[in-house]
Amino acid sequence: MRPETRILNEARLHARMDADGIDMLILRGNENSKYLSGFFHNGGHLAYRPFCVFYFRDPAIKPAFVVPAVDLHLAMDSTWIEDVRAYAMAEFFTDIDTHFYADFAEAARAILQERGVNKMTIGTEGDSLPAGFKLQLESLLAGNRIVDVSQMMEIVRMVKTPEEIRRIKFATDVTITAHAAFRDAIRIGSKDSDLLRAASGSMMENGAHGVKFINVGCGPETSYAAHAPFPVEKIIEHGDFVKVDMGAFYYGYGADFVRSYFVGDTTQRHKDIWKWLNEVQMELGMSLRAGMTGGEAFDRGYAMIDKYLPKFPREFVGHGIGIGAHEPPRMNAVNRTVLEPGTVYCIEYSYYHDGCRHHTEETFLLTENGVECWTESCPRDLIVKV
Repeated sequence: MRPETRILNEARLHARMDADGIDMLILRGNENSKYLSGFFHNGGHLAYRPFCVFYFRDPAIKPAFVVPAVDLHLAMDSTWIEDVRAYAMAEFFTDIDTHFYADFAEAARAILQERGVNKMTIGTEGDSLPAGFKLQLESLLAGNRIVDVSQMMEIVRMVKTPEEIRRIKFATDVTITAHAAFRDAIRIGSKDSDLLRAASGSMMENGAHGVKFINVGCGPETSYAAHAPFPVEKIIEHGDFVKVDMGAFYYGYGADFVRSYFVGDTTQRHKDIWKWLNEVQMELGMSLRAGMTGGEAFDRGYAMIDKYLPKFPREFVGHGIGIGAHEPPRMNAVNRTVLEPGTVYCIEYSYYHDGCRHHTEETFLLTENGVECWTESCPRDLIVKV
């Protein structure tokens, strides 16, 4: 049975295709192919193993989905697209009466011929496609006009459907709960690996489908790191700096959340920096409105923090979140993406001082009536009493 709930916002997609005069989309990027098909596949990042959606603006022309043979069963059960085809890759099912194409090109050629694709304007992901796949696609699409829709698709995905919002909100709630477990595990004599296990275990116990990421900074060896990928078995001591950047994973969508701590106590300068970062971050996040651009958000946020920390050394102050970890609106000085209701975004500030990277991050939903802060309930205390 195919899913009834789609994450795809077809009305928004059609409006963008109409505006840009696009007749058809052929998308194989991890985020875009998942968004259009609703199938959260594994392996699409491999250059030799494409998952590719063929989508037409004309609703009378049915979409098609091409997948590796090994993923055919799950794709058929997961996508709303009725025409799912498989090419030879890894294994062949013996309990499905279907034709397996020799390779992706053979499957794509059949779809294009059956649907009479000729002299159309076709959107692909341009230079972000693997070079060999791009050349193959250009050959298959001879006689049609090819345009790059990478940016268009990012703008389409920026505004979330109610189902997407539900998934991101659940992932965020689970992450907040996991962070409480992380914070409670900070004790003299514990290790950074103990903190990682506490957070990841809490995520799974509370309904996450996986750990999207957990980066723990702890003690002099990793206190400066933006994203320390592995624990270093640091034994926590009084005065250590501890930071975590993490997110749970739920039905293909992840959270993104950061807090930083000192164990026992620290200097007044550290306390001041932390206070300024958090106050400005919350003020900026709650002040954004539909119609603002990412660049305007950055200018506002930079001016706010520059009053406390002149010449603030950061290139951006926020980003959208969804299937991808960083989506529009990217809040840097040159971004002109216009914020719209239904955008889920993270505001984050960081600052280096005395070998420590203060880092904090909150998650917000922009609505028709204002802003919701999804992480408001999580404490912002810098000091962990031990």
